[in-house]
Formats: sequence, C-alpha cells, structure tokens
Amino acid sequence: MNAIVNYINGLKDAGTQTSSVFDTLVIALMLIVIAIVAIQAWRKGVRNVVNLADPNTKPGLWAWVAVGLLWIVVMLNYFDRQLLSVVRAPIVEDIPMTDAQFGLITSAFLVIYAVLSPVGGFLADRYSRRLVILCSLVVWSTVTWWTGHATDYTTLFIARAAMGVSEAFYIPAALALITDYHRGSTRSLATGIHMSGIYAGMALAGYGATMSDAIGWRMTFAVFGLIGVIYGFILIVFLRDPSKAPADNARAQLREEVPAAAKEEKPADFEKLSGAQVFKSLLSSRPMWILLTVVAFAGAGNWFLLTWYPTLLTDTFKVIQGVSVPLAEATGMNDVISLTTGEAGPAATLWSSIAKYIAVIVAAIIADRWVQKNLKARALVPGISFVLAGPCVILAVVLAGMFGGVSWLFYTMLALVATQGIAQGSLDATLMPVMRSHIDERYSATGYGLLNLTSAGVGALISFFGGWFKDQGVPLTTTLAVAGGLMFICGILFFALPKPQK
Repeated sequence: MNAIVNYINGLKDAGTQTSSVFDTLVIALMLIVIAIVAIQAWRKGVRNVVNLADPNTKPGLWAWVAVGLLWIVVMLNYFDRQLLSVVRAPIVEDIPMTDAQFGLITSAFLVIYAVLSPVGGFLADRYSRRLVILCSLVVWSTVTWWTGHATDYTTLFIARAAMGVSEAFYIPAALALITDYHRGSTRSLATGIHMSGIYAGMALAGYGATMSDAIGWRMTFAVFGLIGVIYGFILIVFLRDPSKAPADNARAQLREEVPAAAKEEKPADFEKLSGAQVFKSLLSSRPMWILLTVVAFAGAGNWFLLTWYPTLLTDTFKVIQGVSVPLAEATGMNDVISLTTGEAGPAATLWSSIAKYIAVIVAAIIADRWVQKNLKARALVPGISFVLAGPCVILAVVLAGMFGGVSWLFYTMLALVATQGIAQGSLDATLMPVMRSHIDERYSATGYGLLNLTSAGVGALISFFGGWFKDQGVPLTTTLAVAGGLMFICGILFFALPKPQK
C-alpha cells in the first residue's frame, strides 16, 4: 500500500501528463471489462425481459444488493460532476480560459445530458438495463480518465460533453432496474436510498480539491477513472437483471403461485413498437404531462439555487457604507453582517444538502407506509412538501427586502430556503414510483428520460436567465420569489394527479 501511495505522490505535477504505466493499466483493464461485457451480451442476449410481477412480492436479497451497488455508481457520477467546479482554479491555471468558457463546459454537459436522457431511457427499456448500466460505467470511467489528459480547451470541452452521454444513459436505467426489483412497499425507500448517493457524491467532491492539492488535478481525474474501471468488475459479478437474479424462496414461491396467464406479459409487443410510438404512448397520458410540468417547476427552484444561491447570499448580506436599514433600526435589530464568497459558498450548500439527504430517506419511508392506506400517498408526500416550501422561500425573499443584511435574517433565510431541499429530496425519492403508477411500466426508463430532459433543460435556462435578469437590474431575490411561486404550483399539481390503479 505504501508503495502505491509513494508512486501516486511521485506524480504530483498538475501540468504534466499522467504516467504511461498508469495509463497502460487503465486501458488494459478497460479493454478487459469491455470484452467481458461483450461476451456476456453475446451469450445471454441483450433484450430486456419485462418484469411485471405481483406488487405484493417482497424483495429478496438481490433487490437490495442492486440498490447498494448502484448507490456507489450514482455517487461516483455526481462526485465527478461536482469535481470539475471544485478544482476549477488549477484547471484554469493549466488550461487558460474565461469564466464564460468554463461555464460553457458545464452547459455542454447539461445539454447533452438532457437531450440524450430519453434516448438512454428508451434503450434501457428495449435492452437489458444491466447492460446499459455497464456500458454507462465504461463510458464514465473512460471520460473521467480522459479529462485528466486534456491539454487544451477544446479537448476538455469535448470530454465533459461526452460525460453527458454516460449519465444520460445511467439514471433512467438504474431507477428502472431498482423499481423492477422493488414493486411494493419498498419502492420509494429503495429509490430514496439510491438517490441519496447523489448528495453524498456532491458533498464528497469537496475532498477532490484536497486530493488535487496532493497529486494534481490531472492525476485526480485519472485515479477516479481507474476506480470506475475496477468497480466495473464488481458490477459484472454481482449486478443482475431481476429476471436473471438468483431466486430466494419467497420469489420462487410467488412464481409457482402466479397463474401462467399472469406471467405472460407482452415484451414482444413492446419490441415491435418504434421509438416514435413509445414516445407517443407516453405523451398521450395526462398524468405524464402533469409530471413533466412538475419537474419543470421544481427544477426552476432547484437549479436556480444550485447556480445562484451563493451569489444571492453575498448580495443580500453585504454592508454598504453609509446605508442603513430603517425597519431593522426601528425594531432594534440592526446588527448587520457581511459575507465573503468563501463564507457564502458553504452556507448555501451545507444546509440544503443536509435537508435533501434526510428528506430523501424520511419521505421514502413515509410514502411507502402511507401508500398501504392511500394509493395517492407517494404523490401527496412531495406535494405537501412543495406546497409548504414555496411560501417559505417567498417569505425568505420578503424578509430580505424588509430587513436587509441583519444577522438574524441570515439564519432565518437559511432555514426557510432549506425547505426547498426537503421538497427536492421528497421528489427524488418518489418521482419514479409515482410515474410508474401512472404509465405502462414497460416504458418506465423512457418516461424518466423525458422527465430528465425537462428538468435539465429548465436547469440550463434558469441558470442562464438568472444571470441575464441580474445584468438587467432584476435582483436575484426577485427571481427566487418567482421560483418559490412555481414550487407552490408544483405541489398543487401533485394533488391533481388521478388516483393510481396500482
């Protein structure tokens, strides 16, 4: 182990290419993974076997193994996504670029991710979800390793755009696979546990800067590319499609009890449908349009805060010499504070991330228990959360306008805006289960891809227009208030969903 640490430390030079020995190792392992995946696909087939078992089926061991395995994958995905921003300074020092060019790299990823999400979902419905996930991890590992070898802006831009391909194919396939396994009282919890990996990855990305200081940003990306390749071997061994996982006694007994007619679903019918027919089927559903609107309105608030919340805090809590806050002085609460960028960043992300992490698990547990008595429960949980969070966000904006940058407002504002994190966590835990209860489940990955397209598309727009409106003299607090109103409408739309039949 010491030899490995010494070897990596010896490569501490962010301005040079990673060693040829290390690169050879990564490439060799990558080729082995690709060969194994190709051989398995040739021997076992690539078609997805539709699994629409009785929802009363209790998940076996392999259902939870899948959740644990995929938690690591989604954690790595979001670690890498956030890592680029965390190590921005050494990257820009090594590859000179303007702030606009750096922002364009993130936008390229987001656009590719959005556009290809429905495509990735369709392929995950048509072909083995396990195969799609493995291919996604291969691409992710390759692109992460490749990022460490970028020597100019164009190469870095292409590499990060290619990362959008990997993640667009992963999320719909992973959530569809998990909810194939978990069809009853554990569906929201399994989804929530998986989605908690997103917040863990974003939080852990901060340590990427520490690693970059030790071995350089290039080697940091290269090392995580190697980690992805090695993890591919673990997925090959332990990840299974539900129809091919070793059966436990309960599942085997269920197969014996379910009538033959109930076992015969219609995979052949689905295979005969073209992509256009699948999308037409999904978009002919009123609940699907409601959910598309939901993720658009929810995404407006989420992406605005992810992009502009630190700046909003520094704008709100800065002392302008000679300017007083009349209402604060009248009430005797005029202890005005000023935030630096370094202080606003952690404040903007910490409490919201904690709220999301707790909510994605707690909301899942509540939804799974409540759904036993009320079939609309999985929609009501995020619905209630957004109905409460929207006014809380608007209240934070109103207080900011009335009291300026007084110290007590800082903590009040953090608490009020953190309710958006609670609502977003609730949505992440229940969105796939809610969607699957309203559409033909054979199209679940495709449907989630459409939701991803909408959410990421709105994210790209809100990130741009938040800054554009600010340039036009519209305060960020005004845009946040509008987002709060959209969050409230988002909650109401959940109540408008019809009662599911399953």
